Amino acid sequence: MSFNHIVVQNILRDKWTYVSYFLSSMFSIIIFFLFTVIAFHPSLNSLDPSSTLGISLLLASMLVYLFSFLFIAYSIMAFLKKKTKTLGIFMITGASMKQIRTLVFRENILIGVMAIISAIIFGLVITPLFLLGAKVVLKAETFGMYMPMKAIALTVGLFLLLFVVISRIMTRFINKEASIQLLKSDAVIEKSIKPHYLLLFVSFIISTTLAYLLKIDHELINSFGILYYLAFFASILFTVYLIISQGMRILLKAFERSSAYLKQTNMLLASNLNAKMKSHANMLFLITLLLSGVFLSTSILFSSYYSVEKDSEANYPYSFQYIAPPKADPSKVEADIENLDKQLSTVDAQKYFIGFKSNEERRFGYMSMSDYNLLHNEKVSLGANEFIAVAGDRKMLPTTNVSDDKYLKDFKLVSVNDKNLLTTGFQQTYFIVPDDVYNKIEYPVYKAYLFELDNWTAHTELAKKIMDDFPNVYEKRYVTSKIDLYNTEMFVKSVLFFIGSMLSLIFLSAAMSLLYFYLQTTLLQEKEKYLGIRKLGLSKKELYTVVSKELAILIFVPFAIAITMLFATLFAMRTMVSAAFLQVSMMSSLCFFALFLVSYLFIRKSYFKRLLSN
Repeated sequence: MSFNHIVVQNILRDKWTYVSYFLSSMFSIIIFFLFTVIAFHPSLNSLDPSSTLGISLLLASMLVYLFSFLFIAYSIMAFLKKKTKTLGIFMITGASMKQIRTLVFRENILIGVMAIISAIIFGLVITPLFLLGAKVVLKAETFGMYMPMKAIALTVGLFLLLFVVISRIMTRFINKEASIQLLKSDAVIEKSIKPHYLLLFVSFIISTTLAYLLKIDHELINSFGILYYLAFFASILFTVYLIISQGMRILLKAFERSSAYLKQTNMLLASNLNAKMKSHANMLFLITLLLSGVFLSTSILFSSYYSVEKDSEANYPYSFQYIAPPKADPSKVEADIENLDKQLSTVDAQKYFIGFKSNEERRFGYMSMSDYNLLHNEKVSLGANEFIAVAGDRKMLPTTNVSDDKYLKDFKLVSVNDKNLLTTGFQQTYFIVPDDVYNKIEYPVYKAYLFELDNWTAHTELAKKIMDDFPNVYEKRYVTSKIDLYNTEMFVKSVLFFIGSMLSLIFLSAAMSLLYFYLQTTLLQEKEKYLGIRKLGLSKKELYTVVSKELAILIFVPFAIAITMLFATLFAMRTMVSAAFLQVSMMSSLCFFALFLVSYLFIRKSYFKRLLSN
């Protein structure tokens, strides 16, 4: 019998142990492959690598690859801990440590190669459908099928390298001391979790403090920069782990003292949880982290669509805005406006003409009360020495201190409007003054032609044509369009949604895969344990009850913690998020709950069936 034959037979004998590892690896490879299919698509040959789409695709591919690295590394480490009997038998028969490491290395390389080949084949099958979906989401004109040789070569090369590197590194963790532990593993009882209540309290206080500083935008954040966010992230992870591990210990101790402990099969359930408290806590922590990322990113991605129209209008209040600076050629401006009128004659549009004067050094605009009333369709009246301050930049409040302004230093501020008046950033602030005061101001005059279309979001093609026909020319004309901005932002959100959805699927699949893998690698020990208990009189129904409750804890407790963290975050940011964000979060949570319920029913049935099999 050759060594390679031993490797193959070893995999076949423990095939169920490897199923989750193989499928999860294959799924990660498929996602990476599909991203590279898009990245190398002939339609994107002219894509600027520094553009939003180029950077997004690159970052997505890196995230998928990084996640695959971490997941495969975790899987191999789990194999080293769980394949105790198989490795122990080889050691008893005289296999050296070099041979054991070679065996584990070849096993993982063989599974990796099979996962890569299967992923490429399955990826090629679904690529046409994937490209069709990408075409719709990304609003691409042409996104047809092609033979992705570059994507295949890159995927095979990178993941083959990944499997070789990880397998080689992880097998070095097998040493002489570990071998002795493996041989004695059947007699080793998992260590219980020690109480760390003070550490939990301190960790919670630190995380809460860092979160509060983030909310109030304290100067400490700016002084530490990226180090602050790393510390905050680390503290959150540590606190969550302590909450899960210490909370599990506290709840079990409280349950053992309650009257329910002696009822039905509760004693056996508590005994199981106590015996595997540490491994259960680690699994709950990992799944919670993955689900938290899925829930938060999904809520943000979906809700981002709801704010695009509002944000576009806040930046550019009008469908089209043509501003002629003081040095613009009047005849050229007149020709441009005639052309604009002609192109907009086919749609319902309102046209406005206003003027404002600008202190170009300080970027303060001065507008007459009449023009302001025309834009807002209202009748604001001002006294002889009164003015209104209106925002010129969406991100900045209007300036109200005019003590050093040569025209308004003796004027009284009567109101402040923080809603952007014209294109954001063109002027810092607009001062609305009486008409006679405006006529006396000696600053250069800017002429603004404003067009507002009915149902403006439906005219993206028209906006694209107009923006192509009227590019901005310094000191000659400045043209902006909220329709064009809306179209651009919707494209960016579509790209992020497309990428984020795929990543969410990966993390969700990883959560279920980790759980399935954990159950499969502990199946043999559980079968032996329950076989002995059944000899004492435990019925199948009682065993089914115990298994159902234990699986429910492993699946729904991380779900509940992740949902709690999501809504706690939303509550802390309640003044910063819209009602649409909350609605989307609720809807996505219900969808995920339904998905988890189906997963729970499937896993429970499959696991119980294998638990009773011979």
